[in-house]
Amino acid sequence: MATSEDATAKRQRTSAFRVATAATATSLTDCAKLPNNVLMPWVGFGTYRLGAGAAKAATLAALRSGYRMIDTAYIYAGEKCEPEVGKAIHAALADGTLGSRDELFVVTKHWRKFHGYDAALGCLRRSLERLQLDHVDLWLMHWPGPAWSTMNRKTSELESHGAWHYAVAGHGEQDIQALRAETWRAMEEALRLGQARSIGVSNFTVAHLEALKQTARVWPPAVNQVECHPLYPQTELRQYCEREGIVLQAYAALGGQDGSKAKWQALGGTLLEAAPVTAAATAHEATAAQVLLRWALQRECSITPKSSNAGRMEENADLFGFMLSDEEMGAIGELAARTADEPAKGRLCWRTDPLRMLDAIP
Repeated sequence: MATSEDATAKRQRTSAFRVATAATATSLTDCAKLPNNVLMPWVGFGTYRLGAGAAKAATLAALRSGYRMIDTAYIYAGEKCEPEVGKAIHAALADGTLGSRDELFVVTKHWRKFHGYDAALGCLRRSLERLQLDHVDLWLMHWPGPAWSTMNRKTSELESHGAWHYAVAGHGEQDIQALRAETWRAMEEALRLGQARSIGVSNFTVAHLEALKQTARVWPPAVNQVECHPLYPQTELRQYCEREGIVLQAYAALGGQDGSKAKWQALGGTLLEAAPVTAAATAHEATAAQVLLRWALQRECSITPKSSNAGRMEENADLFGFMLSDEEMGAIGELAARTADEPAKGRLCWRTDPLRMLDAIP
C-alpha cells in the first residue's frame, strides 16, 4: 500500500468528481451517480459524536486530507455540530483547501422532531443558516418515526403501554406514515427550490420505503443511510435498494459505535478483533479498520467514517491500494452468523431507543 504521505499527495492532486463503482474507486473524489445524475463521493467524513468543540477542527483536517463529502445532521452534538461544520467549510474555502463550493458534497439530515411539511422546511432553513450555505447536496430524513415527549422514558411504562407510549401528539402509530409522507413532500419542494440537490432517507427498512413509494412524486430516494457492517449486513435491504436504484450508505461500518463493552463481549469481541478481519489485514498490510471499510465498499456501499485524529483520518481514506478476495469477503460476511439467531443483537446503534428495531414502525 502507498505510504500516508504519498496517499495524501495523490488525493490533493485530484479534485474533479468522476463516476466509478464503489469497488473500483481509486480516490476520495470517485463518485456514485445518484438517480438525478448528481455525483456523490463513495467515501466521506462523518461528524457523528465529534462534539461541538472538535467538529470544526476535525472537519477542516478532513478537508485538508482530501475528503470531499462531509456528513452531518441537525441533531448532532445537541444541535451544535452544523455551525462548526459550516465554519470549517468556509475556512477551507478561505485558505484554498477548497477552490470552490462545487468541490464539496455536503450531507445533512432532518430531525424527527420536525416531521410534517412546514416543520420539515423550517428544519432545513435552520440547517442552511447554521452551515452558512444556500444549499446542501443531500438532505436526508434522519429517522422515520416519532418525536419523543421526553428523554426520560421508563422501561416499566414502555412494557405496560408499548413502544409508542412516549410519542408526541400527532406522531403516534396511526399517524406517522402520513406524517412521514408530508415530510417527504417538503423534501421534494426543497429539491425543486434548489435548497437540496438530492434527497434521501436514513434508517429506513424495506417496509418504510415501500410505504413512501406509494405517495412519493420523486422516486427513488437518492440514498438510504443505515447501520451496516458484518454483524448487521442488511442483505435484504441492500438488494432492495439496488433494485430500486437507491445508494446504500453504511454508517457504523466498523461495527457500531454505540455498542457497549458487555455487548461486544457477548458477541465474541469487536469486529476489529475478528479472525477473518485480522487475517485479511495481515495479508494486505492494512489495518483492521481499513479491511472493514474496504468490505463495505466492495459491497457497493458508500461509507462515512469518523475520527478526530488526523492520522486515523488518513488511514480511513487509504482504501484504494488493495482488493479483498472473494474468499476474504465471504469469510468476513460469515461473521453475521454470530447474530443470526437474534437479529436485534446485530444492531448496535441507537440501542437506548425502544423503536431502534424499525420493523416495529408501520
